[in-house]
Amino acid sequence: MRNNLKSILLFFLFVSSLLSQEGTKLIAWKPIADASGYQIQIKDKSGKLILDKKIDTPYQSIEELPSGFYMVRTAPLNLFKKPAVWSNWKDLEIIVSEPPQVVKEVEKPIFLPKTESKKEKTISPVTIEGEHFLEATKVDLSKKDIQLPIVSKEVKSSERIELKVDTTDAKSGPYDLTVTNPYQKPKVVKNFVQVEEPKTEMSLDPKLDSKDNLEEIKKNERVKPVQDETTAVSSSKTNDPYKTTSVQKSNDTSINLTKQTSNVSGTKPKVSLPKGKPFRDFSYEEMMVFLETDVAINCKNTKIPALTLSECHKTYVILNFSSEDNHSVFEFYKLVSENESNRISAYRYFSKQCNPRFRPAFERMEIQWKNRSNLDPEERVSLAEELTKFRACTR
Repeated sequence: MRNNLKSILLFFLFVSSLLSQEGTKLIAWKPIADASGYQIQIKDKSGKLILDKKIDTPYQSIEELPSGFYMVRTAPLNLFKKPAVWSNWKDLEIIVSEPPQVVKEVEKPIFLPKTESKKEKTISPVTIEGEHFLEATKVDLSKKDIQLPIVSKEVKSSERIELKVDTTDAKSGPYDLTVTNPYQKPKVVKNFVQVEEPKTEMSLDPKLDSKDNLEEIKKNERVKPVQDETTAVSSSKTNDPYKTTSVQKSNDTSINLTKQTSNVSGTKPKVSLPKGKPFRDFSYEEMMVFLETDVAINCKNTKIPALTLSECHKTYVILNFSSEDNHSVFEFYKLVSENESNRISAYRYFSKQCNPRFRPAFERMEIQWKNRSNLDPEERVSLAEELTKFRACTR
């Protein structure tokens, strides 16, 4: 039975009705062959055991648990109803999915610029404000079968999402916004944005000679000086941001030179991934580059490094700890996460598994110690204890 056990990470689990009614929250794991039942234990963020139960099914209702971060482990039961072997404690984040709401401050659409030039991309920011936004919230800007390319999406809070939209090759006109939360009906806002028609530069009449064209320009300047000035300002602000940049550069050469000089002097060399080097000998910067590049393309619901994944499912993933390197990479991923429980768990792992020393984790913990004033008291105490052990380890 021991060979059938695999480590399971449950990053978030919830089951909710498709009709936006309150559903049942469940935690589930892969069934184990020949198991006579299961035992599940859940701890809260403080480490207090809040659930310890023997059950017959490979899932358990967590309806009573509010949203938040927890630790969970499970064990298959043998013929005597005793735990055969416990899994490691794993992080559990409970997220309640509710129907998203979108608030529009004005009824008019958000206007997005578009230029005729194809040499440079036109990227525009779009802010969505509302309620019940999640990291798993999907956002779409489209009309009929045409979609606006969304370059990036950042969920700032449960009430704010910021997008960057590429309108370089977009067709002009209005686009609808669709916001969808898992297991909920999508929220559609008609004509949320509108891509403007590209404005062309004033062209000279080829039928007139250069002298006549010059006179025509002067005439227009005398007749409509205020309108021309207004048009120029409007164009630089809304329709051609690249022209605005070039104007600022030409009028503020000394400032740009100062900034450029300071940037050159303070620029760090670009970090690249070393070849043929074991992970334990990576620098902290090299390991961060690896995490950014080792993305699980077929497992979009998690940012866990692809190296450490064995299987990807809708509500959980199965980790691949076939080698110590895999396990250490995963613990480093926890070490740099925003979850305090993850970091404390990683401190303990690396202080114990420190021969040989995992260099990127050691460098990261040293950085954390220098910035310890930003940590909670509990984490500072844990970091102090585990870093002392880590430093004492032989290489």
